[in-house]
Amino acid sequence: MEDVEFQAWKPSGFREFEHTTLDSEIKRNVQWTVHELVTSQQLYAEGRIMHHCAGSYAKRCAAGEKSIWSLRALDLDAAEENQIQEHVLTMEVDNKKRSIVQNAGKFNLKPFGKKHLAKQRKANNVYLHLLRRSPTFMRMWMDREGLSHG
Repeated sequence: MEDVEFQAWKPSGFREFEHTTLDSEIKRNVQWTVHELVTSQQLYAEGRIMHHCAGSYAKRCAAGEKSIWSLRALDLDAAEENQIQEHVLTMEVDNKKRSIVQNAGKFNLKPFGKKHLAKQRKANNVYLHLLRRSPTFMRMWMDREGLSHG
């Protein structure tokens, strides 16, 4: 990350999100959050964790055209030392259109995608379950913030 030029920008004005629910399939309490990424380092870290190109959006975010958001899940029932916030989905928002124009999971997997079997083999089953659940929480955040999809 030392070769990444540091840039920071003002938040988009959309609010972050938090929702806790009991996931009946995995029988765990899961805290879902949506975080805005507001520095070049955060974008590059997201891209590294998710194995996609989030880092390339710094200039568009700094210009206020786009904002990049990270949808994450935390297993609240795990022992504290084992609690890891799982990065599930990255979302690109067109700020002027108030619209999510792109979203991608790890290895650019889509929540409902049937393709990319080789990529799915790289992701674990818990992650794939969370990815399938992610549209529910993305939609809750979108509805609250008045965002469209497309």
